Amino acid sequence: MRIGIGWKMLVLGTFLGLVACSMEEPPPNNTTSGTGGSGGGEPKLPPARCGEMCDHVSQINCFVWADCAEDCAAYLDAGEACESAFETLLGCWADQKADFTCMPSQVVPPAGCKAQEDAFRACAQGQTRSDTAACTGQSGTDAPDACTSATTCAGVGELRASCARLADGTWQCACRSNTSLLGTCTEPSGQCDNQEGCCAAFFY
Repeated sequence: MRIGIGWKMLVLGTFLGLVACSMEEPPPNNTTSGTGGSGGGEPKLPPARCGEMCDHVSQINCFVWADCAEDCAAYLDAGEACESAFETLLGCWADQKADFTCMPSQVVPPAGCKAQEDAFRACAQGQTRSDTAACTGQSGTDAPDACTSATTCAGVGELRASCARLADGTWQCACRSNTSLLGTCTEPSGQCDNQEGCCAAFFY
């Protein structure tokens, strides 16, 4: 009889101990569902030298590139594969910003950055822009030392090339989608042809 009572007391004590332990256990850590989460990731930061470059653009009253800060932060709308090429180009522009000038219809980047400019254009040429598939015709102006060409694209707006002849006889062009700069390039003759000129790499 005493053995039975002792056994029951032992079982009861063990049960109560287990209950007490379970009550003292901390709740499971659910922090992974909080701030970490599986969201869309951190917002992309603008290239490091955008502020320096765009401050210069503002100081020289380059009204033709009024959206410098927004365009630069968007890597000139370059695809992800071309972001590094744009950062290299931007670094050259910033290093030689004293030679970065503007005309009424276009920006004229430093001649010393032509290699970086060509590399960025070559990268852009390898990208496909489906949003400019439906474009119609082109119209523009043609003068001995300057020309422009504009093409209207459904859902995009206007694609515009603006070119000016430099002292060495080559033509420097600025390529824009509406008011946003997409890139710059040089060509041997001022075609200002949105289909065949150097700006075509950024348009299509």
